[in-house]
Amino acid sequence: MTFPFVFAIAAVPAQADLARGEAEFLRGNAHCDAREFSEALASYDRAAAFGYEDHVMWNNRGVALDGLRRHEDAIQAYTRALQRNPRYEIAAYNLGNAFAQLGQFEEALVAYDRALAINPAYADALYDKALVLARLGRAKPSLQVYEALVRADSANAVAWTRKGQLLEELNKFDEAIDAYNAATAQDPGDGDAWTGLGDALYALERYEEAVEAYDRAIAADPNNEEAWNNKGFTFFMLGIHEEALACYEKALAINPTYKQAWYNKGYTFHGINRLEEAVTAYEKAIELDRGDEVLWNNLGNALYNLGRYEQSIPYFERALEVNPRYEIAWNNIGNAMNKMGRHEPSLKYHDKSLEIKPDFDYALYAKGHALDSLGRHEEGLELISQSLELNPNYDHAWMAKAEALHHLGRLEEARDALNNTLILNGSFDEAWVFRGRILEEMGNALEAERCYEEALQCFQASLEIEPENAELRYHQAVLLEDLERIDEAIDGYAAAASKAHGADPLLRLSNLLLRAGRVADALVPAEELRSRVPADSRGWLAAGRACLALGRATDAEASFRKAADLGNADAGPELARALKVLGKLDDAIAVLAGIEGPGAEALLLRADLHADLGRMEEALADCDAAIRATKDGRDLAYRRKGEFLLRLDRPKQAMVAFDAALGLNPADPDVWCDAARAWRSLGQESRARKMVDQALRLDPTSSRALVLRSEGAASG
Repeated sequence: MTFPFVFAIAAVPAQADLARGEAEFLRGNAHCDAREFSEALASYDRAAAFGYEDHVMWNNRGVALDGLRRHEDAIQAYTRALQRNPRYEIAAYNLGNAFAQLGQFEEALVAYDRALAINPAYADALYDKALVLARLGRAKPSLQVYEALVRADSANAVAWTRKGQLLEELNKFDEAIDAYNAATAQDPGDGDAWTGLGDALYALERYEEAVEAYDRAIAADPNNEEAWNNKGFTFFMLGIHEEALACYEKALAINPTYKQAWYNKGYTFHGINRLEEAVTAYEKAIELDRGDEVLWNNLGNALYNLGRYEQSIPYFERALEVNPRYEIAWNNIGNAMNKMGRHEPSLKYHDKSLEIKPDFDYALYAKGHALDSLGRHEEGLELISQSLELNPNYDHAWMAKAEALHHLGRLEEARDALNNTLILNGSFDEAWVFRGRILEEMGNALEAERCYEEALQCFQASLEIEPENAELRYHQAVLLEDLERIDEAIDGYAAAASKAHGADPLLRLSNLLLRAGRVADALVPAEELRSRVPADSRGWLAAGRACLALGRATDAEASFRKAADLGNADAGPELARALKVLGKLDDAIAVLAGIEGPGAEALLLRADLHADLGRMEEALADCDAAIRATKDGRDLAYRRKGEFLLRLDRPKQAMVAFDAALGLNPADPDVWCDAARAWRSLGQESRARKMVDQALRLDPTSSRALVLRSEGAASG
């Protein structure tokens, strides 16, 4: 639909400032013709202030408002034009177009009929009335309008073009192609017909032919912005991305306010993972139309894909301000929260999405994945399975199903789900990694190793195509770390951190550098994370650990306190360690006392603090609490208890504790050394020697065992 713009000047009353008003009116027309709609509107306002207003000025003011997508205000302007001249068919037609832009099709029909009552031969009003009838589902009367026009003048290329547009609206693309071909046969220079032909061919996925049609449209009119834009998106569908971007640039050079070209430019950048450029293009499109929920959502998606999960949420919310029933945006807020580990609050957003669209497979999958992450594995599995019933071709849903099955200990079913994932997407690197881990648990180490190699090959192939993809670098580094390829993993995390805004690469890099003994280096990414995302407690925690390892216990204390203030559950024990180093033992105990439901690690730390203060009975009680608190690592708690009992000269009780540790972990040579010390304290040197011998069988290089053997030989 186009909005006719009128340059005619109607008679106006003679007043002293009408000359200035007329000048502003003409200036407004020039701005409008140049698509400078804000400037045009300001000129028309000044013209009206000088007393220069008539039906033509109000019509043109409506055109400027429509150009700014202020369709409600445009309706008022066209109505004012018709009040001044009820026989002004152009304003009636434009009024119909404004209603149609707002989706108010019944009101549009009334306005078109008014224009046609004034001028029954008004072809544009007939064409657009037919389009609106089609959008209302009244296909038969809409087609009758075009059939009548074509019958009346079969050589009328415009009529054939408009018929093609209507047939496209009705999804009758083959018939639309016939109509456009008839139009171009009558007028080979009809750019609109060639553009329409390209659109119909595109809809049928005949992309190469569509490009040829757009080229004919551009040859007919090199300033055909729509043809340039549509040709660009067709190139995008063909995977020819640089050509696509060049076409959008051509369209935008012709019309810098062409929203769809900015949108498609952003979408193309998004598709090739040039996400920062996608954000910029989407922002330009939003400047031109703040009422497009898809645009707001896609801008949020680009930020989400950059790892800026918190930053993405307001954009999804803006999409919902435009359309509160936009189920995709509701679901995306939930997805962003899941990425930040906020699984419980994410559920209400997935639920809202499913309330709007109960069969929304992506929302079912996302909610199921969130429930699985919350430990509600059976519920999560049920929803993920429902999602796959609706869409069995979604590889990520099969991956999520495998994760839920794995959590439930159903390893063979998890492996089978991953097989389906990889059938759908053989390049799904994370699926290969997960399959390898499951196979390791099933005892098939050789096949697991093959899976890891497949994953690394997938990562490498993807990075050759997208070398700037930070997420790929990050997941590749995670696998390399698991495979103990530490130097390569460090390089991978560093590369990911340099390209991404998310916290995870920096956090992993700091932790791995610390583990590798590169303590000073570990502090650098931790401080960068702390600076970049000061509200993320993990940066403060990582910085504190690095400072403590560097002997900067005071700095570590400050960083751990900040992490604790931000709600980090791991900060308490770390703060207590820093306080222990600083000699503030009672303060450290007070910190640990404030932890609700402390785990075994915190309890054993408290045991050490009590022991350092000479409170041995409290230390033993802490060890017993640690034993009750955990299933994994109970051997460490028994060993610590045995050590304290030896300090209290209670070797028989110590021996009982060490025996319990041996029962839990008989492959640890240090536990055998502990038992040897207990037997020696009881005066049982032969038993102690047997313990030492067993430790050396497990590890012939064990320094503790060698020292104990030497001590035994000397005493003997």
